[in-house]
Amino acid sequence: KFIDFFVHDILDYTILNKNEANFTKDNKVFSAKHAINEISEILEDKTKMKQIKVRTLFVGFENKEFLVKTDQKRFQQVLLNLYSNAVKFTNREGKITIIVQKLGDKVRVSVVDDGLGIKKEDQTKMFSMFGTIKDVNKGINTKGIGLGLLISKLIVEKFNGKINFISKYNKGTTFFFDFEIQAIDMMQKAELLVKSANKLPKQISLM
Repeated sequence: KFIDFFVHDILDYTILNKNEANFTKDNKVFSAKHAINEISEILEDKTKMKQIKVRTLFVGFENKEFLVKTDQKRFQQVLLNLYSNAVKFTNREGKITIIVQKLGDKVRVSVVDDGLGIKKEDQTKMFSMFGTIKDVNKGINTKGIGLGLLISKLIVEKFNGKINFISKYNKGTTFFFDFEIQAIDMMQKAELLVKSANKLPKQISLM
């Protein structure tokens, strides 16, 4: 599995950094809430094992469906990397908060944890190709973060956004990224709502 992930990361890095022509954007309307829930399901076993409490907050949305229009796959790829890192470096019974803010033509996602935090001397390495965090005094698996953050940075930049973090050692870390979003017309919104309604389980009426 490690080899598979490593090869995938190398290929992704090559496309993002070297082969501009092969990078395409599949912009479509989707629910940010549902997209985040899918990532939460992927990491559910790990969060349950460490008894981490996770909550999600939405700010600035005009609709209760939390709709955005951008590349869902790339959006979730960046989120998965930040979210999984937060789980990795958060202590048992810790807390993770995901904050989604709509800011004009961008959406900002912040992943806040109360975990290990990053030492000042390690902070400059976060977006380098093989940046690592080492802390032998903590009972946390702190193996290298690999290409994940670098690839996330390249993806975010393709969507005219930025990715950064603030951290205090032994207090926790907040990683955040901005993603460019497009305007949603009424027809696209209606189509998505119809699709969502069709996925709901049908009620059986007893006569």
